[in-house]
Amino acid sequence: MGRVRAFLEISRWRIQLVSLATILIGPLYAVDTISALITIDLLFFGSLFFLSITFACNINCYYDREVDALKKKRLARSVNELGISRVRGLMILESVIVFGLIFYFFFEGYLIVALLASLGWIFGYIYSAPPIRLKSRGLLGPIPVNLGVYVLPIFAGHLVMDPSISRRFLIFTAGYVLLNLGINLVNVAEDYEVDKRKKIFTAAHKLGIKKTVGTASMTTSLGGAIVLGTLFTQVKDTYTALGYLAMLIAVLFTIVDITSIFLSEDTGYGAKKKGKRLPLYFISTRYPMVLLLFFAIL
Repeated sequence: MGRVRAFLEISRWRIQLVSLATILIGPLYAVDTISALITIDLLFFGSLFFLSITFACNINCYYDREVDALKKKRLARSVNELGISRVRGLMILESVIVFGLIFYFFFEGYLIVALLASLGWIFGYIYSAPPIRLKSRGLLGPIPVNLGVYVLPIFAGHLVMDPSISRRFLIFTAGYVLLNLGINLVNVAEDYEVDKRKKIFTAAHKLGIKKTVGTASMTTSLGGAIVLGTLFTQVKDTYTALGYLAMLIAVLFTIVDITSIFLSEDTGYGAKKKGKRLPLYFISTRYPMVLLLFFAIL
């Protein structure tokens, strides 16, 4: 059980609680009935996304074990408990299965899905692994996270179910990206001091911690407003209204909570304190979206 627990830790299971929501948002937006979701292709897509995210989390913990030993000690301990060679083996196995699923989609004619999934794996690798290690390259750091986690899976999930992309979906995706960028910037600000000690220069070091949190507040607010505006069109009865209300409350809570960091006297302390709420931000904003979209096609 110790190794299983260690694997769950380096797979960031608390944050991955939102993986199911991310898998479903694109497909739910694309279909008109629940029965349309019952396909082997969606099952394979879900497996592809889950394994890609697991790989990205594992490789991040693998290359961040020294900096994690200063602050996120449970992650560093988990890597050591599993053993360096075993973690490498797990990442190789994950990659083999990921590319096996990519080839499946390629040969089934989902060429764009295969391309997006390949890019997702590449982003996961270059974000953490040297020599590129984008996470330590200032303003470039958020790019692979936001594209690989918040854009590509949403588009790919939609394309698995429906190859035509509407303008409204594009606007929704833009808002979704901005909302999650703001949440992710809180995590970047939270690690400001530890990253600096290890000479990992993130967007927070380029902008400064105050401006980073201010940007988080602005992008979360703008993205939340866009998401709320585009999904309001899905409200058509009591159930969808309840789903929308849950999403509205969750998004407003997230915006207010992140903005309170910016308004606090000690921004660094506020980022550390609220950084622990990242899983809550992700869960509380994404699952009401899934609930609303689910009720909309009942």
